Amino acid sequence: MQVNGKKVLVLGGGKSGISAVKFLLERGAAVDLYDGNAERKPQYDEIPEAGFILGKSPDLGSVSYDFAVVSPGIPLTNAVVESLQESNIPIMGELELASRFLTCDIIGITGTNGKTTTTTLVGEILKNAGFRTFVGGNIGTPLLKAVGQDYEYCVVEMSSFQLETISLLDAKVSLYLNLTPDHLDRHGSMEGYLAAKGNLAVKQSKQHFTVLNYDDPYLVTLEDQTRSHCVFFSSEEYLYEGTCVHNGEIYFSAGTDGEREFIMKRDEIHLPGPHNLENALGAITVAKLLGVDTKVIRNTLKTFEGVEHRLEDVATIKGVRYINDSKATNPDSVYKALASYGTTPIILIAGGRNKGNSFDTLGKLIAEKVKYLILIGEAAEDIAKSAEKADFHEYQIVENLAAAVALAAEHGEKGDIVLLSPANASFDQFHSYEHRGEVFKDIVLNLKRGKNYARITSEEKTT
Repeated sequence: MQVNGKKVLVLGGGKSGISAVKFLLERGAAVDLYDGNAERKPQYDEIPEAGFILGKSPDLGSVSYDFAVVSPGIPLTNAVVESLQESNIPIMGELELASRFLTCDIIGITGTNGKTTTTTLVGEILKNAGFRTFVGGNIGTPLLKAVGQDYEYCVVEMSSFQLETISLLDAKVSLYLNLTPDHLDRHGSMEGYLAAKGNLAVKQSKQHFTVLNYDDPYLVTLEDQTRSHCVFFSSEEYLYEGTCVHNGEIYFSAGTDGEREFIMKRDEIHLPGPHNLENALGAITVAKLLGVDTKVIRNTLKTFEGVEHRLEDVATIKGVRYINDSKATNPDSVYKALASYGTTPIILIAGGRNKGNSFDTLGKLIAEKVKYLILIGEAAEDIAKSAEKADFHEYQIVENLAAAVALAAEHGEKGDIVLLSPANASFDQFHSYEHRGEVFKDIVLNLKRGKNYARITSEEKTT
């Protein structure tokens, strides 16, 4: 793709947008950055050569743009995006832009839950197998950072927002972990959500692979929508081809002769919970399709510690374990978190900004699994109502996370778990789920040190 001398409009001044602007400027493009917020952000000082259109719509009648790069946080229904489409100006996202320049194979990993853990896990397996591997995308490092580097594989976490704007990106392997209600405030329905996610598989060539969760009724429908070769994984069915569990052991079959290769025992996977079994099965399938030695796969899964903010042990205080699961931004991720600890009494901290989800099913699970519920944020009342529908009344709504931890410490007894698993986005009180998780850890560690752990107050909220 030739960008030298092109006029480009980049929409969105976040991490993805800034990365795109820098990339394009370095390659000789003339770039305007549009942000609907009129406030000039400090990071704009990093791109002084760019033009800035802040707080107002770009004048598409007087400026002729060759193409536009849209940040994932901006929906395709945005007025500026619609104006670009009406003006027949090509639109792409940062993933698509990067793919036009990459020379390595792309491994795309998506789904509602488990993307970050599985992306990191696949990356670790490939690195341990000796491959030069980039790990990034929605996980935190823009894919554009991989351009020009000597990688053999780019393992990329891909969100539905990012996948809406791909057109030529052709992943060597795509992996679909699961699909449960999330981001319905943007996609409108599960069908719309599946269509955005499915865009990755639809774009793949016939010589490539799509790895699907056989146990997910939404995902299996993608087999009829892609030209690529579909391979399944399952924790419930004994598959002819793919990765499955049988009598507590994990097997992989290439499907050519029905022979199944033993990979490892199910209970040898270091990460806890049925959701991490699902993540492991997907990662194993990808690795085997890429020819990775089984011993490398097994050793990695035996030692992989997981990722920050996902069922992360923070501290044990007076016999009570504090777990940071801030990345649980939808109800289904909380179901999986609660299932990971068996019958251990759990004090659950939840709440935040809802993304269009119902909490009624979560309310029933809370009634079954939770000892005490502490709620914060905009969604607190809605979760409380769903819990009450399930005849669960052991809860309290508090102002902020510091007050939640303080209350949890009062109710916690030796052997209990205090679990931050919000089921919601963080943007009502925090910059991101990472920020929320860091605040939680800071409060808990100050509690362990006997210090004032309530220093994070409601006045420090961010939008």
